Amino acid sequence: MRLLSSLKGIVGTALVCQAALLSAPVYAGGHGGDFYKGKTITIIVRSGPGGGYDQYGRLIGNHIGKHIPGNPKVIVQNMPGAGGIVAANYLDSQAPRDGTVVAIIDRGVAFTQRVGKEGVSYDVSKWNLLGSATGEAYAYVAAKDAPFNSLSELKSLRDEQKFSATGPGSDSYTYTELLQNAGMPVRLISGYVGTQEKLLAVIRGEVQGTAGSFGSIVEQAKEEGLKVIGLLGKVAGQDQLEQLSTFIPENQKATLAVATAPLAAGRPFATTPGVPADRVKILQDAFRKALEDPELIAEAAKGERPIDYMNPEDLATLYSNILMAPDDVIAKFSETPVTKVTAALDDVQDGGKLIVFKGTGASVNAAISSSRTKLLVAGKEVKRKALKAGMNCSIEYNPGHPENEASLVDCQ
Repeated sequence: MRLLSSLKGIVGTALVCQAALLSAPVYAGGHGGDFYKGKTITIIVRSGPGGGYDQYGRLIGNHIGKHIPGNPKVIVQNMPGAGGIVAANYLDSQAPRDGTVVAIIDRGVAFTQRVGKEGVSYDVSKWNLLGSATGEAYAYVAAKDAPFNSLSELKSLRDEQKFSATGPGSDSYTYTELLQNAGMPVRLISGYVGTQEKLLAVIRGEVQGTAGSFGSIVEQAKEEGLKVIGLLGKVAGQDQLEQLSTFIPENQKATLAVATAPLAAGRPFATTPGVPADRVKILQDAFRKALEDPELIAEAAKGERPIDYMNPEDLATLYSNILMAPDDVIAKFSETPVTKVTAALDDVQDGGKLIVFKGTGASVNAAISSSRTKLLVAGKEVKRKALKAGMNCSIEYNPGHPENEASLVDCQ
């Protein structure tokens, strides 16, 4: 599933950025050989328990310690939030810079940084990369009663289909947006936390579909009787599934290449900036040896988790290609994303000119325009006065607008 060879041609000027990634600030003289004796290494997981990131984080956590001189204790800490941005910011500026913190970071960290997603304060070029445990592909999943069984059938529909996603900046958000780029009638409902919540939204009938990394979502989807309708990226033995890339218009192929570059990164690991050079080398070697460890390989096979090691140099090349992507391509991702949530209306004020609801973690006051906001109740267009407190609604609003003006309020 490696995409690296095809991605190297995306950007021809990436060598300077790659050099920066490979020469992130380090300090010599750390006496790494005996540093880890009696220490504890914390592995930060960018998402909650149960998903692919968590499982790969725990795989490494179970085996890396025995490949580090001094055999330190290893613990795993989940740190979900903002599509992996919370964990990335922590690694960048808050975690100890002594080699005792390692993170399995979001595969899209470089992409998220390059497009300037809200909340990003990290700089991936300063990190010390360990490598990746495997590449990835993305799968598109539909409810058992969804009116489509394939990407072709989805594209042929006229009625809008809702897809659950996590926050803007996450893979599931970006790769579900690509369905829209391919001309499919899809509306994102964001704010779900992790694979489990996205799938539950499909099972409960809140949405008609979702997307997730192949290794995390397909087995669970099949257990629930859901339909796998297509892929983004190749998976051995899955040639019968349609590839989203075949639906993307030619003038968006460069955009697709940049958007899907993170799939090659798969399950990337890094430690903080400023770690002494000898400790970085110890961690990089231990990471590689752990992935070659027969006990880890057996555990991964039992959990149906593929192992396909990418070294830190290749990961740096991949990230540099993303960070140096042309502005005209990046501009297609740089608009401030509309925030999309599903919530009950806590209050309706001034005849429907203002609604109050819980957004992604906080209460939101959103203005309702008589001309710019589309209002639906039970599928029918209505006036503002039809909105009532207690209604359950899908809401799209612009957090960059001074009044959080809503573009859509769709209530049941």
